[in-house]
Amino acid sequence: MPPGSKAKPKANSRVALPTGTVTFLFSDIEGSTQRWESNRAAMDAAVKRHDALMRSALEQHNGFVFKTVGDAFCVAFARVSDAMAAAIEAQRASSAEDFSAVGGLRVRMAVHTGEASERNGDYFGPALNRVARLVSIGHGGQVLLSSATRELVHADLAAGSILIDLGLHRLKDLAEPERVWQLTASGLQVEFPGLQSLAAFPNNLPVQLTSLRGRERDIKETKSLLGEHRLLTLVGSGGVGKTRLALQTGADLLELYPDGVWLADLAPVSDPELVASLVAKVLEIGQPEGRAVSELIPSWARRKRLLLILDNCEHVVNAVANLAESILRAAPEVHVLSTSRQALGIAGEFVYRLPSLELPDQSSEAPAETAMQYGGIALFVDRAVASDMRFRLTDDNVSLVAAICRRLDGIPFAIELAAARVKVLSLANLAQRLDERFKILVGSHTALPRQKTLTSLIDWSYDLLSPEEQKLLERVSVFAGGFDLYAAAHVCSGDPLDEGDIFDLLTSLVDKSLVAAETSVGNERFELLESTRAYALEKLGVLRERFARRHAEYFLDRAKDADEAFSTSTRSAYLAGTEPNIDNFRAVLDWSLAKGNDIVLGASLVGRLSWLWYLGGFHAEARWWLTQAQRVISEAADPAVAARLWATVALLTSGKRSFEAGERARQLYANVGDRRRLAWAYWSNAYALKQMGRLDEAASSIAHALHAMGEEGDLQGVAVCLTLQAGILWPLGDPTRARDVYAQAITAFEVLGDDQGVAIPLGNLAELEFVQGDAQLALRYATEALKVAQSAKNPLNLAIVQNDISAYRIALGDLDGARESSRFAMRAAQAAQRPIQIAVAAMHLALSTAHPGDAPRQARLLGYMNATYKQYGVKVEAAERLSYQKLASMLHQRLSEGEITKLMNEGAAWSEDQAVEEALKG
Repeated sequence: MPPGSKAKPKANSRVALPTGTVTFLFSDIEGSTQRWESNRAAMDAAVKRHDALMRSALEQHNGFVFKTVGDAFCVAFARVSDAMAAAIEAQRASSAEDFSAVGGLRVRMAVHTGEASERNGDYFGPALNRVARLVSIGHGGQVLLSSATRELVHADLAAGSILIDLGLHRLKDLAEPERVWQLTASGLQVEFPGLQSLAAFPNNLPVQLTSLRGRERDIKETKSLLGEHRLLTLVGSGGVGKTRLALQTGADLLELYPDGVWLADLAPVSDPELVASLVAKVLEIGQPEGRAVSELIPSWARRKRLLLILDNCEHVVNAVANLAESILRAAPEVHVLSTSRQALGIAGEFVYRLPSLELPDQSSEAPAETAMQYGGIALFVDRAVASDMRFRLTDDNVSLVAAICRRLDGIPFAIELAAARVKVLSLANLAQRLDERFKILVGSHTALPRQKTLTSLIDWSYDLLSPEEQKLLERVSVFAGGFDLYAAAHVCSGDPLDEGDIFDLLTSLVDKSLVAAETSVGNERFELLESTRAYALEKLGVLRERFARRHAEYFLDRAKDADEAFSTSTRSAYLAGTEPNIDNFRAVLDWSLAKGNDIVLGASLVGRLSWLWYLGGFHAEARWWLTQAQRVISEAADPAVAARLWATVALLTSGKRSFEAGERARQLYANVGDRRRLAWAYWSNAYALKQMGRLDEAASSIAHALHAMGEEGDLQGVAVCLTLQAGILWPLGDPTRARDVYAQAITAFEVLGDDQGVAIPLGNLAELEFVQGDAQLALRYATEALKVAQSAKNPLNLAIVQNDISAYRIALGDLDGARESSRFAMRAAQAAQRPIQIAVAAMHLALSTAHPGDAPRQARLLGYMNATYKQYGVKVEAAERLSYQKLASMLHQRLSEGEITKLMNEGAAWSEDQAVEEALKG
C-alpha cells in the first residue's frame, strides 16, 4: 500500500451488514510498497484497476466491503460459500489482467469465520485479528483458510474446488497453532513456497494460552520506539502485562531481524552471576572453559541483527544492565527489549511506562458496542466468555463490567482473575465482593496503588478457594518454571491433600486462572505467574522449608532416574525428560548449595545432571555450580558425590585438565567400588589421552572401559566407547579394524534408536575414509551425518561436520562448495565459541581461494591457526593435517621462506574477530 494511506469504510449498499457469526475475507497485494516506491504513476493506475476487479468479484458474491486500507480489502460475508466463490473469482480476474507495467500484481487472501462485534459499519474482535495474521503468512496468488472456515465449507465445497492441508502453523498472535488450508480451483496457482508463519523465522517465542487484548496502541508505540532506540525497557507493576506486550512486539517484528527474536526469561535466575549463562544458552552460544560468558556474548553478537528480549529483570537489574550495555556497545545491529519494575539505568535506554488498560469514564453511559473499544472491557469480555460461553456484554450489564474493571484499576492480570469468576458469581455479586475487598482503599486522595490492588485481588481470589485449594496453591509455589501432574502429586500431597485429589484441585486452580496449563506439548505442564507464585510462597510461611526440601528431594530423584536411564536411552529422550525442568533444578541448587540448606544434596544434583550440562549446552553454568559444590563437599565423607563432580569436570573440559579430573574420578570410583562409573572415568581418560597424542595409553584405557561397559549393560557407554576406540585404532595404523569398530558403533547407536549418536561414528568414519584416499565416500558419510547434526541444532557438531565437508570438497576440486561449507562452519563455530573450529574454518577458507594474489592473506590465516592450536595444546587431526599441508605447499610455491615466516607471525598476533573478518573476505 502507498505510504500514509488511510483506512476507508467502503460499505456496499446492496448487501445487508452480516452480524453474529461472520466469515471475513482479507486481501492485500504482495510487495506493493516496493512497487509504489519504484513507479508511483503506474502503480496508481494498476491499483485502481485492481480495486475495481476486487470490488466487482466480492460484491457479486454478497460481500460487504467494510474497510480498505491502501490496497488491502476487509470484507464480511454472511455465508462461507459466498466467500469461497468471491475469492476464486477475484484471483482469476487478477491473474488474467495485464499488470506488466508494474511487474505484475499478486494478491494474497485469507478467510476466517468467527464472532465479531459490529459498530458503525466496522467490526472488532479476535476473529479479525486472526484473519489478519493469517493473510500475513501467505503468498501472492494464494487463498488461505482457517480450520473454523474449513469445517463449515468442506462438506459442500463447490465443484472443481479443492482444499489442501498445509499443516499446523503458529501465527504471530502467539496463540495455539492454527491448521491452515489452501483453497484452489481451476485457474488458480497450486504450488507456493512455505508459509511465512512463526516457524519460518528464527525465534524461541513461546505459545500463549490467550490472545492479547486491549494493547493495540501500546504495541504500535513499542514497535515505533524500538525503531528509534536500541534499548527499550517496559516498566510497570506486576500483572500490568509487560511480558505479554514484549512477546507480541517481538512476534510482530520478526521480519526485521534475520538473526532472530530471542526471549531470555530471567525470573528463575536467583544469582546475578548466572544471567549471562542463561542468555548465552538462549542464543545458543557455546560456553567454553576459561572465558567469561559475559564477554563471549557481545563478541558473538557483533555481526548479528537480532532482537533480544530480557524479561523480568528487576531482581538482577545490575547484572542485566552491565550485560545489555556491553552487547549494545559491541553489536550495532542488536536491539534489546527489557521488562522490569524498574529501569536498567544505562546510557541509551528509553523507558516506556506501561499504563493500565483503558476504561470508559465513570460518568459516561457507553452502550455495550461502544464500550468494547476500551481495552479493559474487551479483555474482561474475552476472558469471561472463555470461562462461561453463555456470557454476553449487553447494555444492561456494561456498567457493572466497567465498574469491576475500574475497581481493578485496569490491571490485566487482575481483570483476568475477576473475569474467571463469572461462571460462579453474578456480575452484581462479583462487583459487591470486590467493593468489600477494596473498600479500605476507597476515598484515598491519591491514585490507587496498582501493586496493592493486585495483591488485594489475589487475596480475594485466594479467600474464595476451598481450604484444600488454598493449600495446593501454596505448595505448588515451590516449583520454578513449571511442573507436571506427577511432580505436583509427589511434592504437594499429604496432610490433608490426598494424592488422588491433586488433579481435580489443580484443574480447579486452572479454571480460576490462578494456575496456567500448557497442553499443546506432549505432556501437560502447569505454571504460576510470578506475581501469584510470590504471593503463594508468602502464604506458605513456616512450611516453606519443608516443601522446599520435598521439592529438592523429588528433583534429585528425577535427575538420578534420568541419569541411570541414559545407559539404555537416547540423547534426545534424555534432554526431553530433563531440559523442561532446568528452572526447577536451578531452584534446588539455589536452595541447597547457594543458601547452604543441604550441600550434599546440591552437590549430588550437580553431578547427576552432567549429561544435561553437556548435551544441553549449559557449560558455563555447570562450571559455576561445580565450583560451588567442590568448594564445600568432602571427598572423605562423600567420595561417590565427589567422584561424580570430578567426572563432570572432565566431561566439560579437554586435554590435560580433563585427564587430571578424570583420573581423580577414576581413583575415587575405584575406592567406592562403582564399576559402571569407573568405566566412564576410563572412557573420559581415553578421550583426553587421545587429544594429548598419547595413543597407546588411550588404547589401553578405552579397552578397559569398553569391557566394563559391556559387563555393566551400559548400551550408551558401549556405543561411545566403540566410537572412541575406532578413532584411536586408525591413527595407530589399523584402519581396517577401525572400520569394523565404527560399524559396530553405528549398529550400537541404531539399536538404541539414538540418531544423534549415530552421527558421531558416521562423521568419524568419513574422516577415516578421507585420510585413506576416498574423498567421495567421505563426503557421502559426512553429508548423512550433517543431516542429523542439523536436526539436533548443536552448533559444535555442525561446525565439526561442515569443516570436514569443506576439506573433502577441497580435495575433490569443488572450491565453491568448500567455501560455502566453510562459511557455515565459521558461523556455527562462532555460535559455539570454539576457537579450534574457527581456526579450521579460517584455514579452509584460505585454501579454497584460487588466485595467487591472495597468498599474503592465506599465510596470515595459517599463522593464526598455528597460534590457536598452540594456545590450546591441541594436535592437528588427520583430516585437517592434509588440508594444512596442502595450504603450506601452495604458499611455498608463491612466497619465499622469509615472507611466509613474517606473514604467519602477523597472523599469529591477530584477534579472533580479526581472523574471522579476514577469512570471510575470500
